[in-house]
Amino acid sequence: MDLKNKAELEKYFANHFDTVLFPVLADIYKTEGDLNRAKKVCEIGLEYHPNNVEGLFILAEINQLGENLMVAEKLLKNVMAIEPFHYRAALNLAKIQLKLKRAPDSIAKLWRRIAKINPTHPDVKAFLKHSLKQKSEPSEKKEIAKLKKPKVKKSAVDKLKQKLEATPEKRDAPVETSHTITQDEETIIGPKPPSIEPQKISEEELQSLDISPRMATFTMVNVLKKQKLYQQAMSVLKMLEEKGADSALLNQERQNLQKLITESQN
Repeated sequence: MDLKNKAELEKYFANHFDTVLFPVLADIYKTEGDLNRAKKVCEIGLEYHPNNVEGLFILAEINQLGENLMVAEKLLKNVMAIEPFHYRAALNLAKIQLKLKRAPDSIAKLWRRIAKINPTHPDVKAFLKHSLKQKSEPSEKKEIAKLKKPKVKKSAVDKLKQKLEATPEKRDAPVETSHTITQDEETIIGPKPPSIEPQKISEEELQSLDISPRMATFTMVNVLKKQKLYQQAMSVLKMLEEKGADSALLNQERQNLQKLITESQN
């Protein structure tokens, strides 16, 4: 199969709706600004492969571009439920949750994940510092409230003590508490998709798979990686490096691929 132009990929997809290559075509449409077609391709592909990480990620980006932030947030949580250290998903989710004014702790947790992948990211220190500041402010307010709290008169304390001693069964009874988890307090555990094995690319496709530098994307890298086509994925990374892609993401993908290659050889 020739992946040197979009027309060939469109033709292939029209005859193979169940192909695992659907995220590649959706990514092309998204990059060109054709969000409607990109969304349709993702929806068709995800019907066959509901746990396809790249398909979910691109659909999230489409919704993000369309300002459907809550839908994008849910999709990115699904991505990270499958791949907890998905770099681009973590970045996008952190930015979306900031816009949606989610809990500072949740956002800080995301930036800690991002920092593990790319500690030199320009926003890492700024966001973590901002989150720590927000976290410390409530504590300072509590301390001030304690200082301002009026002292209880001794007579009132005595009365309370007498009342507790008079009703030991109430004193020993467990305290009833209730707490409803708000949307802001959600962790990244979105509903996990069904466990469906990704469809393998056919032998015919493997023999004729030809990728041009223009078609090289990180989406293509991840699609090939899922198909255990590690050497082809490495070749695409080299193309991306020549195109000046994000060095941190390139290093991360190389390390992952090298680990997978080593494991496959043992």
